Amino acid sequence: MSETIGPWGYVADRDEKSLALLVHVSAFFLPVIGPLVLYVLKRDQSRFVAYHSLQAVVFQLLTALISGATCGVGLLLLVMPLWMGLRAQKGEWAGYPLLESVGR
Repeated sequence: MSETIGPWGYVADRDEKSLALLVHVSAFFLPVIGPLVLYVLKRDQSRFVAYHSLQAVVFQLLTALISGATCGVGLLLLVMPLWMGLRAQKGEWAGYPLLESVGR
């Protein structure tokens, strides 16, 4: 499988992919705070991790605002971070639906 080349002609290394996976999975333990901390720590060192961190923060904030309205969102909160984390682990610059431009 070939690596996904990002918007800056950049391919993430193994450590960046692992951190990006951690960013998305942190939603289960420290929603919003986990990705925000990783963003602050890594924003100057890795655009890939910064991109995925901002994606996760915005997605978690938006879904938290909506989650009181419907149970379907609860399932979305469970599935989407795992799916995005796995895509990040593969080196993809994949954004959450409707949020792909956040962090670019």
